[in-house]
Amino acid sequence: MEAIVFIDSTYFGPSKDAMKAGKKLGYSIHLISNRRSLRDLPDVDHVHIIKELKEDYLILQIDKIRKVYDIKIIISFVDSYVYLAAKLHNVFCIQNISHDVIKIMQNKVLTREFFQSKSYSPYFTIIKKEDPINKVMYKIKQNYPLILKSPSSSGSKDVYLVNNEKQMKNRIHFLRNRNPNEDLIIEEYLMGPQFIVEAIVYEGNTQIVAVIEQTITHNTKFIVTGYSIVSEAEEKIHSSITLFTKHVLNDLGIKNGNCHLELRLVDGVWRIVEINPRMSGGAMNRLLYETYGFDYAEQILKLYRGEQPSIERKYSLCIYAHYITVNSIGKLLSVSGIEQAKNLPGIIEVLITAKEGQVLSPPLSMGHRYGIVIAKGNSCDEAKANAIRASEKITFDMIPIS
Repeated sequence: MEAIVFIDSTYFGPSKDAMKAGKKLGYSIHLISNRRSLRDLPDVDHVHIIKELKEDYLILQIDKIRKVYDIKIIISFVDSYVYLAAKLHNVFCIQNISHDVIKIMQNKVLTREFFQSKSYSPYFTIIKKEDPINKVMYKIKQNYPLILKSPSSSGSKDVYLVNNEKQMKNRIHFLRNRNPNEDLIIEEYLMGPQFIVEAIVYEGNTQIVAVIEQTITHNTKFIVTGYSIVSEAEEKIHSSITLFTKHVLNDLGIKNGNCHLELRLVDGVWRIVEINPRMSGGAMNRLLYETYGFDYAEQILKLYRGEQPSIERKYSLCIYAHYITVNSIGKLLSVSGIEQAKNLPGIIEVLITAKEGQVLSPPLSMGHRYGIVIAKGNSCDEAKANAIRASEKITFDMIPIS
């Protein structure tokens, strides 16, 4: 029987969507992970728990699976393993994925160094782990605000907006204590509206899957709390961002693969914030399905199989996805108002990802989003208003933790 091997997964989002899509396509679904808590994921036929998700351990497990199953795809939708999965896919399956380009995209230092001569790349400097703090302060010369990030950050977990020298010293010490062997990146802060572009490349031909405007909540962190897909009717943004994205991916030299770019429009010019070699997380696949009627996760699987992906739109609706966060730290007792929210006009889905007994906190990373409301409307503004109205009906009853 033909099989797909997934390397690690999340409980919610594209990994889960892709497993469901693979099952629908008739594959036996195998998950390799080092987390026993993933054993009960739906649509998974076999869960293989190994000591560490390192290349040698993975090869041993893949060889065991190959004795019984015909593996057609090895893939990961989890930040840390996209490159390794693509590399192993090219070893054990067809050699069609641009894993060398994925390696650049997955590492933020390599990404910045690759694009450093390009006008669309922001100013940046690499802070070596051995650099004394005073040398760092001299190097950046008071050019605040700045962005400080870990090269391995994902979901805004280790990304900070820094407004002065005191904050910079504090955050550098914090990140160095957490990962003493890791260099850090300091970047120019780009001011302007932020967009995501989902793109897929087959045989060197780039297709723009969608352009998504983000609603960002930030203090020292950047947490996306809302997504809405930009209609092609907004021709000026859509055409310019499409041309820009194709230019960037041509510079990268990607032949086969998918990615999403985070871009900001700064004084009328597109600048690149980040590029990641996977679909955006959370509800992105569902958002695309509700907006356009195709399953993007399924098309990514087809790309890995060597088939031309199809992102033909069956329709185009106004959809908004709003994430739910909390304002204080506490242990979750119960959630109320879900049915009320579901019954409001325009609501497609209300999903709460937090579990009873879980400690919730204000958002410091994308992992601190505890539910999502997806809504439709006759316009993007109406869809957004419907989603926010429904989210306001939902209450988290928590025991405060000081």
